[in-house]
Amino acid sequence: MLSPVTEYQQRIDSYSLRQDRLRRKLKPVPWIRLAMFLLIIFLVIMFTSIPEPLYIFAALSAFAGFIIAGVIDARLKQMIQKLEALVSINRQEIDALKGDYSVFDPGSEFIDHQHPYTHDLDIFGIGSLFQYINRTSTIFGKIRLAGYFQSAFIFRDQIRERQQAVEEIKRLPDFRQTLQKIFYSGTTSESDLSELSTWLKDEKKLSGIRFLKIAVYIIPSVTFIFLGLSIAGLIPYRFPVFLIILQLLFTFAYGRHTQSVHQTITSKFNILERYAQALTLLEETPFSSDYAKSLKSRLNSENTETPGRVIKRLANLLNWMDSNLNLIASVFLNGLLMFNIHLLIAVEKWRIRNRDLVPTWFDVLAEYDALSSLATFAFNNPEFIYPETRSGDFHLNAREIGHPLIRKEECVKNDIEIRGWNQFCIITGANMSGKSTFLRTVGVNLLLAMIGAPVFAKKMHFTPIEIYSSIRTNDSLVKRESYFYAELKRLKEIIDELEKGKQLLILLDEILKGTNSKDKQTGSIALIKQLMKYRLAGMFATHDLLLGELVDHYPENIINLCFEISIEGDRMEIDYKLQQGVCKNLNASFLMKNMGIIIG
Repeated sequence: MLSPVTEYQQRIDSYSLRQDRLRRKLKPVPWIRLAMFLLIIFLVIMFTSIPEPLYIFAALSAFAGFIIAGVIDARLKQMIQKLEALVSINRQEIDALKGDYSVFDPGSEFIDHQHPYTHDLDIFGIGSLFQYINRTSTIFGKIRLAGYFQSAFIFRDQIRERQQAVEEIKRLPDFRQTLQKIFYSGTTSESDLSELSTWLKDEKKLSGIRFLKIAVYIIPSVTFIFLGLSIAGLIPYRFPVFLIILQLLFTFAYGRHTQSVHQTITSKFNILERYAQALTLLEETPFSSDYAKSLKSRLNSENTETPGRVIKRLANLLNWMDSNLNLIASVFLNGLLMFNIHLLIAVEKWRIRNRDLVPTWFDVLAEYDALSSLATFAFNNPEFIYPETRSGDFHLNAREIGHPLIRKEECVKNDIEIRGWNQFCIITGANMSGKSTFLRTVGVNLLLAMIGAPVFAKKMHFTPIEIYSSIRTNDSLVKRESYFYAELKRLKEIIDELEKGKQLLILLDEILKGTNSKDKQTGSIALIKQLMKYRLAGMFATHDLLLGELVDHYPENIINLCFEISIEGDRMEIDYKLQQGVCKNLNASFLMKNMGIIIG
């Protein structure tokens, strides 16, 4: 089996080769167009000198050749551009596998200091888990992916189905990268759906639509008949002129409505075309996993047309509206055909028929988009595993678990096991020994597990559980909150959730670190004792070695673990391996001395 880097490089080589072939085909096309243009001029000049019909026929043929060459030129350039997008997509993945994923959206707008865990676990922002995983192509997919991490526990009953869907999409790199390619050079925004939804739900109907549906066919037909009769000299020209003016007046009467529709949705033409392509991609991709198939089934409706084709039809109508902005074309089309009214009727008919379906289609696209990010994450990390779930009392058993953001060759993996409620792992260790990182490692892998993604572990069994953490507490000058008060508020939030009957896994780093040592120790012991009343599991990282003595009083509830260090002369070694027991060596004085701070 090829490594992800090798597979991405092979795809780059293949796309680059196809680009070179297309560029060779494209090279003579501009010269052919120039030759055709010069030939047209020559033939027209010849016709003015020698008015032979042959010259006109040849000029028309040259003009057709000029148009065809232009179409070929545009098509070849479009194909080259799409291949360039695919090359860039694969290069970005290789960079990400080397540790540079800065090109991907970090989701900084989702940073929430008050969230139960996302801020503490570095889920959003520069260098975050979200940035590492995010490959979404649409704003809706991005919001959906963020929602996975913000509310992972809600997927507790779908974990196995989601795992199967992620694994299936993982094996469809063409699907994933085509979805990215469709939106590669275009940005999407929430207004794509919000403005469209507002228009779809608008209860205002096109006034006089029944009359218009008849008039737009009868009046233009009569106009053409009168034009023919007038040209034949059978009736005065004022009759067809009157009908042309009448059609223009009708069109003008509905001009405000036309302008309203145009301003609301025609600016979405380009992006709607992309959504149509994306929906068509979903329709044409065969899925076998139950979750992916159930998602795809939501695209079905009573419509005989597929969602991709329906959205494409709206995009085409909007394109016609844009082309109608030309004054001369507008007068000609509306004076003879009431063209704007035809468009209004068609758009209104589209709106009424599809207004309840479009939000569902966008929702399905968002889900596939977000799942594709998880699938790329799985593809890029083939050694990661899908954990197994356990029901009943809380259970976490992970072997060789590591943090997915730490390079694999540098990551030190550890084991962790928690069985049952009211189990507390007290993790002691020196500064920089890995305590906080290990709390985040457990939290992040549990989140990945609950949303159906693979985890960085050799083996993992777990019971889905809500997570609450207090690792990175912030004071606030604006709110006039001290660091210690902010800590207390966080702990109060946790207790309030437990009082509601929720079952939690809590991750606490250095409990009450915002106060003096004596109060901190007393308060920490009191907090742990209070927490024992609830159905929860906890992992507490601390420098306070005395907390390890709680095992003497609560041997059934306390598990002592530690990260040990060794200091020899002016060297300090940290192996980041989790061990049983309480830490024996601390390093604050050593680190201060190495930083040039004189002690005693």
